[in-house]
Amino acid sequence: MRLTLVAAKPTDPVTFGFLPAAARLGLDVVLLTDQPAEHERVLAKSRLLPRPGCVPPDAGRLADTGPVRIVDCDVWDARGLVSAIAALPAQDAIFSNSDHLQTQAALAAAYFDVPGKDWRSAMRAKNKPLMRRRLAGMDIEHVAVTEIRPGDSHTGSGLAYPVVLKPAEGVGSEDVILVRDPDELREQCALIFARRPGEVLLAEPYLPGGLRTMETLSDGVTTWVLGGFRTRVSPLPFFIEERLTWDVAVPEAASEHVTRALAALGATFGACHTEYVLDPGRPPTLIEVNDRLIGDHCDFLLSDLLGTDLFECLLRLYLGEPFPPGRAPRRARGPAW
Repeated sequence: MRLTLVAAKPTDPVTFGFLPAAARLGLDVVLLTDQPAEHERVLAKSRLLPRPGCVPPDAGRLADTGPVRIVDCDVWDARGLVSAIAALPAQDAIFSNSDHLQTQAALAAAYFDVPGKDWRSAMRAKNKPLMRRRLAGMDIEHVAVTEIRPGDSHTGSGLAYPVVLKPAEGVGSEDVILVRDPDELREQCALIFARRPGEVLLAEPYLPGGLRTMETLSDGVTTWVLGGFRTRVSPLPFFIEERLTWDVAVPEAASEHVTRALAALGATFGACHTEYVLDPGRPPTLIEVNDRLIGDHCDFLLSDLLGTDLFECLLRLYLGEPFPPGRAPRRARGPAW
């Protein structure tokens, strides 16, 4: 069977997770990327290294990515991606673990009629204003948001401060900051626009409470809630993730709310790493949805904790294999961070 793996820059989940998993499944892999030389260099080096977080009995086992054909492609353009895949032998799966390439990969999968995410749900997950509007329209969450574009006049008028300023399509805590008044908002907007020319920013209310994650896998019918992490962030005004602590006991109300929100967004296939705020006395509120496995090597940690190769499990979904009945990963016990 043939797998097209879509990637931009090299990442450990691809190099040490998905490519070795594809090799174990006996897949013929084509890696489409706009950085082929970097992937060639990293793959050559990886064959001398164990995967991140490797523990006994796997300690010392080197990464085995198997043969990989790397093809130069503008993966950011869905039209170019479809054209590049059309030039290949018929593919059985098209997959990406990149935050930035989910919509393109989903559109390509839909074009070639292979399993994949709904491209509309991928757009909602990536674009936070679309996510907020969808959840509000489905009467699940109501969070006021204001979009800010370069050159907007009256920036910050009518907002209830403090607000969180962030890129509308950003990832993690990059360029996310708490601002307390209109003057500070205008100043921070100018700084971020200088680093991200042409991007749209988002201002939304500051949500107090503990930051948590919920990790899910879905085959389009069944959703496995794997558990979650409690996230420690840096002192305000920044939101830098400093520590993630495994907490399998996702509060039932939070689990139900996040699962319902993901269904409303259409995020019911593949992996989702969802971040939400939990404050006693208030309903949970989503911060962002990432259409991929959790990062920062927590994906490898989670595979070890659950005794399940999540990389292989995810690729099987994209090959069209549903979850085996009654075979959800065991609940991990004990602390991990």
